[in-house]
Amino acid sequence: MKHSVSLILPVISLFFPVYPSAQTVAPDEGEVVNEEVVDEENDDEKDIRENLVIIPGEADDIDIPVPNFIKQNLNHIIFNGADWSKLRTAFTNSNKTPVSIVHIGDSHVQADINTGTTRELLQYDFGNAGRGLISPLKLSGTNEPSDYFFQSRNSWNAVKLMSASWRQTVGFTGASIRPTSSSSEFSIGTSERDDYNPFSSATIFHNGKLNIKSVTNADGNPVHYRTIPSRDYTQIVMASDETKINVQFSSAGDLTVFGASLSGDRPGVFYHAIGNNGATYDTYNRIGNVGAGINPLQPNLVIISLGTNEAFGRLDTRGFTRSIDRLVNNIRTANPEALILLTTPMECHRSVKSTKKVKVRTKRRKGRKAGYRTVTKTTKSYAVNSNISPLRQAILDYGKENGIAVYDWYDVAGGSGASANWISNNLFAPDRVHHTRKGYNLEGRLLYDALMDALRQQSQEVVQAN
Repeated sequence: MKHSVSLILPVISLFFPVYPSAQTVAPDEGEVVNEEVVDEENDDEKDIRENLVIIPGEADDIDIPVPNFIKQNLNHIIFNGADWSKLRTAFTNSNKTPVSIVHIGDSHVQADINTGTTRELLQYDFGNAGRGLISPLKLSGTNEPSDYFFQSRNSWNAVKLMSASWRQTVGFTGASIRPTSSSSEFSIGTSERDDYNPFSSATIFHNGKLNIKSVTNADGNPVHYRTIPSRDYTQIVMASDETKINVQFSSAGDLTVFGASLSGDRPGVFYHAIGNNGATYDTYNRIGNVGAGINPLQPNLVIISLGTNEAFGRLDTRGFTRSIDRLVNNIRTANPEALILLTTPMECHRSVKSTKKVKVRTKRRKGRKAGYRTVTKTTKSYAVNSNISPLRQAILDYGKENGIAVYDWYDVAGGSGASANWISNNLFAPDRVHHTRKGYNLEGRLLYDALMDALRQQSQEVVQAN
């Protein structure tokens, strides 16, 4: 990606067609029409949200213009009384000690396009401490970000967060793989498609015993290393910088691997992304130990971006608020020094199904006259998902009542009616829930701007207080 990030300017918008909330076909004379919204848990929508497809090749450049329907004047963190001065101090000292950010979310985060943009911009300003957390997403049967790989030639039993049942432990990353033999191997590394991103240590997160036998590099040459075992992870510290390592190991049948954190053992910023297609607050609560899982990452800030998938089920704002509180408390208990930032989901669409009973002329047959019969025709269109707005308000209210900062992405993205503008500007994917690469790059850029503004704002408040 290019780094001329200071040249992002608003552009004059054109007049775009407004998408109606529901598109129906006008009935012909004599037809009986019955329009209905799809069921709360539509199979097609569920498949889209749990099996994300990003159209490739649209925009890899983060230097994109900001359309004028984006509310840049509202692109700020709402602190709700939270003190971010320690985070600013951490960034000030990032040339000595790395800053660690953990971003937890759903399919918007799993693809790591928006979070990847935020990561790149922060690391460009403050230094690249390393790629950070990677997960065996592809091995567990789902899509994986393009800037790393977690692969193996061996057979594994895999479970992902949204699996109906878990036959093995699912760790804090939402991905879980278990080797089917006592001796196995896996390869982890970073892609050289963009920036050179070497690492000199890899922390493997797992349950059970992991006995590392050997480590080789991309050329197959032995790597000098030592291991530092712990209860929930094993750290591999190497004598050289690598972009790929092959880890041979043995286990006693109780090993389950959740992911790895790649570090360059240098100052700067870590921006760890944990994303799972279809995820909700409740599915992360189902894991039960997300807070303890991210603790070794030593987060200074934990960002939680959830709520979109809840909007496709039965609306229950009280239950939603309880789910937020449970995850927040789980993270706070295990990471008392970490700040928490909640983000709201932006407006999106959901399917609308229209059924029409149509009279169709039948052909004349032997012994029978031509006539008419009635058939049912079904058409699919889209409408604004009305559940997003009350869930967004629930997040805002929870943050205000509990002194937790909130990034109101709903408002920044354009508020009510934003989805029509995003569609017209090729920022929404065809499913009208996810974004295009261009849209995710824009989202990541705006979050970066809001974080930088928050750090400057807290600095000014400290100066004024003194």
